[in-house]
Amino acid sequence: MNKKVIVAGLALSLGILLPAGVQAKKITSSAQAEKLAKEYVKGATVLFTEEDEDDGIAVYEVDMKKGSKKYELVYQASNGKLIEYKWEKTGHKKGSKEISEKEIKRQAKKKVKNASITEVDYDLEDAEYEVELITKNKKYELDYSADGTLISYKWEKF
Repeated sequence: MNKKVIVAGLALSLGILLPAGVQAKKITSSAQAEKLAKEYVKGATVLFTEEDEDDGIAVYEVDMKKGSKKYELVYQASNGKLIEYKWEKTGHKKGSKEISEKEIKRQAKKKVKNASITEVDYDLEDAEYEVELITKNKKYELDYSADGTLISYKWEKF
């Protein structure tokens, strides 16, 4: 067998021939996870970072705050990829106007392009709509107050 073919195959399997920046970097410390999170949510303050395990996979969870929003970002430790992202508004005051489920669906489809709505529930106790959407590789959960304000946004890869 040709030595060049063997060397090229070995290099590809090890990721050596990939261009710089294509390979994600392994996260080995909370400081690295925090740096990635600060780049993703510019201007946010880190509240807490934790190394954890999710379905047998080592992850770093970074909780942050910026303005009236709290953020949670989850990175896979082995490759540094963001696998879950969530924000929620704090201190939202409910408006008196209520909008229809049809309008909530329209807003959700506008917020998450090319997604299919899988479920819409109205929580009477909290006066909130809970909308679940799905794309090819992500699941989304959006919460809207009865007046149509988006108060929580989350996606996770599957």
